[in-house]
Amino acid sequence: MKIDTRIADDLQGYVRCISEITESVLRETVDEPGMQLPVLWYRGISDIQHSLVPSLFRTGTRATRSMRGDYSSLHYAEDIRTQHYIAKNNHFFQNEPSSRVEWLEVMQHHRVKTRALDWSESSMHSLLFALEAFLNDQEYDADDRRSAVPCVWVLEPAALNRNIFRNIADRIDTYEIMSLMDELNFSLREKKKLKENLKKFSKFQIYDETKETGHLDYILNLNVINDEILRDRIRMHNLLLSGDVVNPYYYIISRIYSDGHIQKKRILPPLAIVQSYHSERIKAQHGVFTIFPFNCEEENDEWSRKCGVNPDAMENNRMAGEVLHKIIIADPYKTAKELVENGMNDSWLYPELPVASSAIESRGLFY
Repeated sequence: MKIDTRIADDLQGYVRCISEITESVLRETVDEPGMQLPVLWYRGISDIQHSLVPSLFRTGTRATRSMRGDYSSLHYAEDIRTQHYIAKNNHFFQNEPSSRVEWLEVMQHHRVKTRALDWSESSMHSLLFALEAFLNDQEYDADDRRSAVPCVWVLEPAALNRNIFRNIADRIDTYEIMSLMDELNFSLREKKKLKENLKKFSKFQIYDETKETGHLDYILNLNVINDEILRDRIRMHNLLLSGDVVNPYYYIISRIYSDGHIQKKRILPPLAIVQSYHSERIKAQHGVFTIFPFNCEEENDEWSRKCGVNPDAMENNRMAGEVLHKIIIADPYKTAKELVENGMNDSWLYPELPVASSAIESRGLFY
């Protein structure tokens, strides 16, 4: 899959690439007075060879269907990590995360393997991540810098989620989608009515009418959705059936991305979500996330991995690839030096006391 790729020689070139991507996204939207600038998310990585794969999917554990239904060894790998992380760290939180997805966010930022991939709403913070080896000679050595080809991935989160909504709408008649409603115990007659409501909702262009929230549309807070669903299942049953004051696609999204129903054929990409900030670090980094679904392992997947193509990678998903861009940092030394000259360093990423020493000592890296 061909990804839109650009090259930046320095900080000015990087900023120019961001502007060009923004303009290209704007050209694809309807040009009307008052149109909001599109929201872009960024992920800086130290080497261009690294794929957009969450840490849980880098292990050898896979999601395979079994006689037990949708619960796989990959689900267990997530469950047991989450249980132990909560047991050891719950006392640190004044406001405890209220759902699995919120806990995954916290765990991801503290190096526990999860199916969440962290992004930033700040292009400069992501550039700092990409160039960490060139900003900190205490944690990284010359070999790290010599072998690295840093890059920053750019994502259109609203367009990504819009693709997901449209795909679900196209598959309303399938068993795979309708079976997600089974836990609410709809009768056959009610399922028919529910399917009609879902089809009607997909034709109701609600997102296209509210121009003042165009920069927010489709970007979801999955935890808020989960709380609404779990609050009262009988109420949710009745609201979905009547088509009243609830977005039925939110329920389907929650079943897939929060509950983890295994998906066939790797059709759906990760979901772009915002979450409550549970630490100063996440707040400082302007953290946002893509949460990956559990995709069923297919016969040729392992062969693809051996050939260097990771089927779990975001850039290898068709719907995600359409809304991804990549900026290669051609001269990382020069770009890192310009960041430091403009007052940007590791303290922007890690607002903890020990980082201050790194910021003090690392200004000599370029001489």
